[in-house]
Amino acid sequence: MKKLLCLIMSLVMLLLIAGCNTPAADTPTQPTEESPVLPPTRIGDHPKTVSLYKHHTFEEAVEESDAIARIRIGDWLGEVTEGTNTYFEAEVLECFKGELSKTFILAQNGTSRSTIGGFPLFTYGNEFLVFLTRIPDWYDDLPDYLNTDYEVYWITGVYVTILDVSYDDSGNRYYAATPYAGGNATFGESMDISTNYMKDRELFKQIYANAIADDPIRAETYHPYPYVFAEADVIALIKRYL
Repeated sequence: MKKLLCLIMSLVMLLLIAGCNTPAADTPTQPTEESPVLPPTRIGDHPKTVSLYKHHTFEEAVEESDAIARIRIGDWLGEVTEGTNTYFEAEVLECFKGELSKTFILAQNGTSRSTIGGFPLFTYGNEFLVFLTRIPDWYDDLPDYLNTDYEVYWITGVYVTILDVSYDDSGNRYYAATPYAGGNATFGESMDISTNYMKDRELFKQIYANAIADDPIRAETYHPYPYVFAEADVIALIKRYL
């Protein structure tokens, strides 16, 4: 009888040990390439407005930026909740001005506590055309966790000088100015391109639907793009101002 009780107790102890080693369903896992690092939220609890010293036109953005590139957002690196910025790895897909490493750090204005209204935090996989200004060496508010092997850039116009990248169903690429970047006679309207594909309703449906499929938060944060331009037309305009 004692041997039986000892056997039962041994089995119970083994089950308890196994249970302790089994992670709970909500236990976070370490990020991997298949599980990228995402920001804790896309829209902060306390929306804010930003008073810009200047609303750049497209020509001004080309002239004043250190670099212009089509990029893909990588891992979320962190934020300074008592400050203003969130930091992401960014992969350069194509560079149109300046010299950029294949990977750099992109600072976005906003944190999980407070984001600019209509300008959600980026997330892994987002594709943009961005106008960039390198953060100077004397700037001492960068967090310690950033990899100093990478250069760090701001968006030149905070939230104005950035275009969403989307595609039609045939895979052709377009650059779209969002309402916050083109709805107030600023960036999109200043782009001297004759063909605005927002007016081609059938093609626009494809471009907008693919943009929403790529990042569903776009449907929640702003209305359809007021300006959509073909990639070749935008690149030609950049070259005109270089």
